[in-house]
Formats: sequence, C-alpha cells, structure tokens
Amino acid sequence: MKDIHVKTLFTAVTLSVSILSADAQMMVLSTKNKGAIKLYQEAQMTNSPGTRRSLLEKAIKKDKKFTEAYRLLARDYARMDSMEKAVEILQPACNPELSGYSDVLLNMADYYYMDGKYEEAIATVEQITDGHLMARKAELLSQYRTALEMKGKPYEINPKNLTEVNTPFDDYFPSVTADGHMLSTTVLVPTENEYGLARRQEDIYVSYQTHGGWGKSERLPYPMNTSGNEGAQSFSTDGRYMFFVSCDNMENIGSCDMYYAIRQGNGWSKPMNLGAPANSKYWESNPVMSPTGDKIYFTSNRPGGIGDRDLWCVDVKILDNGLLRCSNAQNLGRPVNSEGGEFSPFIHADNQTLYFSSNGHGGMGRNDIFVSKRTNGEWSEPVNLGFPINTHGDESGFTVSGDGSKAYFASDKIEDNGMQLEIYEIDLPTDFRPDPMSFVRGYVVDAKTQKPLQSMVEIFNLQTNGKYFESITDRKDGTFTVYLPEQGEYGLSVDRDGYLFYSRNIDQSTDTLIVMLEPIVKGSGFVLKNMYYGYDSDVILESSWVEIERLYEFLQDKPSLRIRIVGHTDSRGSDSYNKDLSERRALALKNKLIEKGISADRLEHEGMGDSRPIAPNDTEENRAKNRRVEIIIID
Repeated sequence: MKDIHVKTLFTAVTLSVSILSADAQMMVLSTKNKGAIKLYQEAQMTNSPGTRRSLLEKAIKKDKKFTEAYRLLARDYARMDSMEKAVEILQPACNPELSGYSDVLLNMADYYYMDGKYEEAIATVEQITDGHLMARKAELLSQYRTALEMKGKPYEINPKNLTEVNTPFDDYFPSVTADGHMLSTTVLVPTENEYGLARRQEDIYVSYQTHGGWGKSERLPYPMNTSGNEGAQSFSTDGRYMFFVSCDNMENIGSCDMYYAIRQGNGWSKPMNLGAPANSKYWESNPVMSPTGDKIYFTSNRPGGIGDRDLWCVDVKILDNGLLRCSNAQNLGRPVNSEGGEFSPFIHADNQTLYFSSNGHGGMGRNDIFVSKRTNGEWSEPVNLGFPINTHGDESGFTVSGDGSKAYFASDKIEDNGMQLEIYEIDLPTDFRPDPMSFVRGYVVDAKTQKPLQSMVEIFNLQTNGKYFESITDRKDGTFTVYLPEQGEYGLSVDRDGYLFYSRNIDQSTDTLIVMLEPIVKGSGFVLKNMYYGYDSDVILESSWVEIERLYEFLQDKPSLRIRIVGHTDSRGSDSYNKDLSERRALALKNKLIEKGISADRLEHEGMGDSRPIAPNDTEENRAKNRRVEIIIID
C-alpha cells in the first residue's frame, strides 16, 4: 500500500477534510479512560505507523466510544490509500449519540470521495445537521455532485498504459521532447542507504521512440542522477535544455533546487543550478521553460503564495554561451492558484495553454489535471479535464505533444492492476487541445566551411514586433527547433560573434531551414530580409522595428565596425526616380540607427536604384526580391 504523504519531488497529497487539529493532544477528548488517553497520546508522538496503529487499537479496546482514536486510526489507513478500511474503522464511531459525530461524517464522506464512491459520499454528507457546518456541507455536496456528473459523462478516450516505459515502481512526471523521439520519467526506486537500511530514491529515466513504439526505460547516468533524489524533469520546446530537480545537493539553496543542462549532440552538459530567485531556501519543483525561452514556470511552497504550494514563474535571459540568468520571481496568482496545492505545470508550444495538477479547485479526488488559457495576458478559470483522464486518485505530470494531438500523464487509479503511479498516453480530446502549431527544424553552419555553429536564434512576430522565441543552436550539430502558430507572420534572426547579421522571413510552410553564416570580412554583406517601407515612399513601416533593433544590437556588439547601407528598387519608374527613392530609403535607415545611438561616422549610405537586380523584374515575387536594403562591411 502506498503512503500518499511520502514523496520528495512529487508533491505531498493532503486530505481534503481536516482530520485533527495540530495540537490535538491538547483538545478535550471524548473519553475519560486514563489508560486510553495515555495510549492515544503515545500514538500521536510516535513516527512509526505500525506502532501508532497498534497503540490506537489498544486505546479503542479500552473505550469503544473513543471517537478521536477511531478518527486517527482511520487517517493512518487513508494515508496508505486504504479508504475502504478507513471507512470500516469509522463505522462504530458513526453514531449520533457519540461525541464528534459530525466530524466522523465529514471524514467518512471524504474517504468515500477519495475512493471514487461519490454516491456514498453524498449520502454521508447529507446526514450532517449541525448548523455551523451548513456552509461546509453545501460546498462538499457541490464538489461531490460535480465529480459524480463528470464520471457519468466520460470522454471517449482509451488511456494506453505505456508498458515498456513503466517500471515495477512508481513512474511519474513524463516529459516528451518536441520531436517526439524521447520520453523521460521520474522513477521512485527502492534502494539502501550507506548503512544498509531500505529507502526509496527518485531517479530520471528515458525511453526512445522506435518503429514499434516506445523502448524500455533506462536510468540516466551520473551526473544527471546521483545518490540523492533527481526528477521532475522537462525539456524546452526546442529540446536544447533539460530541467530537473535535485534534492540534498551540496550546491542547493534549499531542500530541493531546480537545475538545467544544455544539449550537446547526443549528450548533455554538466548540470547547473538555476540560482536565485528561481531557487529559494524553501522547496521548488517541476521547472518547465516557456516556448519563447523567456520564462520558467515551477512549483514552490515559498512565502507569498495563496495555498500550501503554488505555481510561480521567473523571467529568463539566455546568454550568448547558452547559460541562463533568472530574475523577477512572480506568483501566477488567481485563478490558477488556490488555497489548496497546485503543482506540475506544463506550458504548451502555443504559449497560451497551461496544464497543471491541483487539489484545490475541486474535482474527482486527490489531484486532478486542469487547463487554463491565457488571453490578453490573463489566465482563464481552470477547467477540469474530466473522466477518465482524472479519477479519484492522483493524476499529474500532464504533458502534450507539440502538435497537440497526444498527451502523457501519470495516474494511480486508471487501472486496478496492482501497480501504483504509471505513465499513460491518450489522444487528447478536442476540447482541451492547444492552438495548432507547425514544427520547424533549422541548421546553422559556417558558409565557408559548412561546419555547425552554436549561435543565438530569435524568432519574432512581424505583426506585433514582439519576440516569440529565443534559444541557442546545438554546439555540436548546429540544430535548432521551434513551433510556430499556424496563423501570423514571423521573422528569424541568427547571431554569432565574428559573423554577419542574418535575417529572413519564415512561415508555416517552412519545415527545414538552412542558415549559412558568413564570416565578417571587408566587402562582405547581407540583405535585411525584414525591412519594409511604405509604397513608393521612404517611410519605414513598424513591421521593420524588430529588424532595425537586431541590426542596432549587431553594431553595438561590434563598436569598431563601419558599414554602408545600400538601397535597391525594382525596375518600375525611371532610373533617376528609382535611384533617388533607393537613396532616401537608405538614408532613412541610417538616420534611424543614428537616432538609436550609432555614431554617424560608422555609417554610409548609397542608392543603387534598379541597377543591380538579383532576379528578373517579370513577376511581383521577383520584383519584391529586388526591392531590398543591403548592408556592406566597409572595415
């Protein structure tokens, strides 16, 4: 039987009804039998569940009407996930003539509820007549009836047990890479401490997709796993970063800290602590990076929250070497967080759909999975994913494939197979799917040598001028991946020290990008692919602001560089008009850079009109190629 309070990275589950007050030994007890009271007090002091149960059974034998002893003994069995036994123990105390009758009813109803016996839970709560409990009674009836209604209207899905991924032990916190080729889990493995005493240790396991399905899970080697607890892992959307939690680590700020490693070909870098304020002296778990690469969502019980543990986020800056710098820790607030406990967040590649587990929003039992959508910066009221995704047991670690069609999560009650937490795969119901996304893979190489380059990659929205995605390419193979919404216009910029600025448009029809970076040498140049002017005008359009900002940053990072801005037009119009228009457009960009702080003596401008076409002026598509702004390196 499983003690549902024992987990280190997997959040502890608390019963939804308060069993006994924290200073229960000081309360007025229902018995006057001194022997029974002494045994009850000894039971409260011991850390051994077996000893506690034995003492409570003896106390009850001394006084068959000792309500508090029944309740404490029932709680022990509930902690071991034996709800039926807990209810059985409470039956003798469920007597309106005994002290604490209403509290016993509350406990019994809660145990029925957590055993999925919603009708029995409703019938039990309806017996409460105490006036001071009417508000609580109404709240519980609403909760239990909602659970019963959800169970009566199941979604037509068939959760698939991933038998090759699951081990003989607890398996939870699944995470899938963006390309769907690797599935990682946390496994609670029986082991021994240095003195030969039995204990349980959390480790990170991985499974790889094969033609026949998922392969057998294997434990990751050191340094990802150590002799302590590691788990609650996730991958960034582009697969470049792996995040996880390590407990009792010498580098920790608190009891359990969040770490990250950077992908290097088929391996990973040495794990690094995320540092403050992501980590604190309290408990942190479940780190997951936003698809834009600028935030990390996580769970913490630090002060400033709403419940016993909340969902938080920090701002993230990706440095040129790929290291991460965190700042500005923020509680996600209501309606996501509640007075209960929220944990295990997952933000989809659409950056708008948040899945998480909670025992504070009502539901079907202990921890249910919920979804919230972000609109105009605000999170919507969480929605329960319903039955059979959620059961009366524990569901957590909900993660969704990049295309939104598949979901993976852990549950201990979907099947009655004698196992505990196991990983399941489902076809995600349409009601809960994120926005449609398109997958894009890119490669960054040296244009001369064709060797892969580790570079900074940014995707920006041309309509809002906002940054959509930021990451670095793989140090060994130069790859990067990104998911794009099926609507919208986007631009790509790639930067590496010693190489020319690179930019281009990308759209949802693009599935593979080859980026060839040119080394900076005198006379070399590049075209600004996201530079736009008004029709027949030198007025720069707002959709060019991000491109200009990238060019400005390029020049700021290379203070000795001097450039020539060259304007080009298509063949429509006279030669003199085209030359004048192209020169005015080049000058407009030059003035904008000066306005932003680039010294005028580093900038020259020139208009070439239509004298240097790069495509025939026979179609609108080709004419658009000829209307361009080029940057030439002077020295």
